[in-house]
Amino acid sequence: MAHSSAIYMGNTKSTFKKVDNWAADPATFVAGLCGHLKSDGTVSLASADGSKIGISLGRSLSSTKRTPFVREGEDVPILLTNGFTPTVGAQVQISTTTGKAVSSGTAVNAFYKTSTLVAYDEDGVVIDDGAALIDFPG
Repeated sequence: MAHSSAIYMGNTKSTFKKVDNWAADPATFVAGLCGHLKSDGTVSLASADGSKIGISLGRSLSSTKRTPFVREGEDVPILLTNGFTPTVGAQVQISTTTGKAVSSGTAVNAFYKTSTLVAYDEDGVVIDDGAALIDFPG
């Protein structure tokens, strides 16, 4: 049974989403991290490397080295930096190096829909730092 204070990574709670699939190793780009497109066409976690492509949905049911990224959507889960508690309605800030949400970083066109939730990875293991849901107009 789902719990309202928990989020399962790798999925959005809303059916409204626009997703692109990129050549990015899902072991690096786990669900809930923000990815950026480098000039050579590869994907990076560092915001200095290029423009934001979206929030990772992590690995799919296949074993490919491709990762889906949500570029627009509602109720999109994002991983939080250790100790950070987001404020509902506040603009989302992304770490310039880790791709996680932080209190001060690179601002993106997204707003927190929830504060900290218990987060479970794709294998059902609790993620220590938690996650939040964001509305992400793109």
